[in-house]
Formats: sequence, structure tokens, C-alpha cells
Amino acid sequence: DDGETEPPPDVQRAFNVVYGAINAGEAALKPGVPGWQVDAAARQYIVDHGYPEYMHAFGHLLGRTAHDGATVLGPRWERYAGICDMLVEAGNVFTLELHVVVPNRGIMSLEEDVLVTEDGVEYLSTPQTELRLIRDA
Repeated sequence: DDGETEPPPDVQRAFNVVYGAINAGEAALKPGVPGWQVDAAARQYIVDHGYPEYMHAFGHLLGRTAHDGATVLGPRWERYAGICDMLVEAGNVFTLELHVVVPNRGIMSLEEDVLVTEDGVEYLSTPQTELRLIRDA
């Protein structure tokens, strides 16, 4: 706590970009879409806003194990071995998670969990829409 009443501008900007990228990915997440297309929407938002692309998938299935079953919401990189070409299905539950690096501060990261419906997605909890300042007690 340095007495701030609002986040530093570079931190707020990073949050806004990560939040926007999650929304861009969410808008692309529908039944019948391959996982790589969902990732591409979020990834492009990050790059378009001046940050380098993150080096992991945008999201993965939640099931009995962390990466259980269906497509991965990731790029068509060799390490994903084609799994990102699989199609999203209604009833899938995914994480939507990514980060950007804020120089001299650390990483800004968000994760939301969603259920894919016939019409799009349903959030499993209330999405975080703003930064929260933590103060010393």
C-alpha cells in the first residue's frame, strides 16, 4: 500500500486489455467452432493493443482432470498436436485465461470459467470487471 486510491495507469491498462481479450475470446466461443479460432480472437486482441502474445493456450477444458477431453482453446502450435482443431461442443466447460507482462511490475492475469451453451457461454461465477486495490490493515 503506497496510499494509492486507484491503480497505476500501466496496471489499469494491462487489466483493461486482458479483460477485453477475454471478452473477445468469449464472443468467439460457440458450438461448432475449432478451439484455435477462439484462441486467435483473444490473442489478436492482446497483440492489437501492443502486448506480445502469451506463450500458452487461451483456455482448456475443465473436467475430471485439468486438460480432460475436448478441444484446447489454443494456437495451432506443434506442442498441441492438432487438439486445437477439434470443435467446441455445447456442454463443454472451459477456462478463459491469459496474461500480459507489465514491465517492472509483474504479470496481469485473469481467469474465468464458462459453460458453453447453444447460444454462447454462461459464466460459472461473476466475472471480475475491475481491479481491486488491496490495502494494509
